[in-house]
Amino acid sequence: MNNETLQLMINSLPFLLEGVKVTVFLSVIAIFGSLLLGLLIVLLRISNSRILSMIARFYVSFFRGTPLLTQLLILYFGLTWLYTLTGIQAAIIGLILHFSAYISESYRAAILSISKGQWEASYSLGMNKWQTLKEVILPQAWRRAIPPVWNSLIDVVKASSLASVLAVPELTARAEQIAASNLVVFWIFLEILFMYWALTTLLGLVQTYLERKLRVSS
Repeated sequence: MNNETLQLMINSLPFLLEGVKVTVFLSVIAIFGSLLLGLLIVLLRISNSRILSMIARFYVSFFRGTPLLTQLLILYFGLTWLYTLTGIQAAIIGLILHFSAYISESYRAAILSISKGQWEASYSLGMNKWQTLKEVILPQAWRRAIPPVWNSLIDVVKASSLASVLAVPELTARAEQIAASNLVVFWIFLEILFMYWALTTLLGLVQTYLERKLRVSS
């Protein structure tokens, strides 16, 4: 790396940091949306209604079985006959729909890992299914679901880079602009790799904090 490239990387930092703000915004909204929708999907999946359970199964199968990029392109370009979404709207909706399917399966695996005896004990105390879920099962399942759920949340941050194809000025899109105008590809993209790494490392620290807190309170 020569001095000109180093200077370019330094000068591009403010421009890239503006992209980081957009990436963080996309990721935070998508993370919370995925956590909530994933919970709703798993509740439908384990409900006593066959129809609701089948809908949840189809949802999970479809969004886990098709590429996120294709889903984003359909939301942005393929729905203009119905409603025109902005790039950032399509990116947020696409990320939520896609990753909520994975998160719901992490929730389901954690719920199924709880002993059936705890369900039976709760029923014997007069609690119904939803009371048992809320008071007994979900608090324990959440502890067990943290590692796989957090893997999905980290993937949300990394996958937000696909919003660049929807003309969203996030981190990767801004790096592409710099690389195209200055013909410096390797070092610019290496620079943003470290930025993504920093963001996912912060998420990892939050995961460690939550696991320790839940371990102490259990």
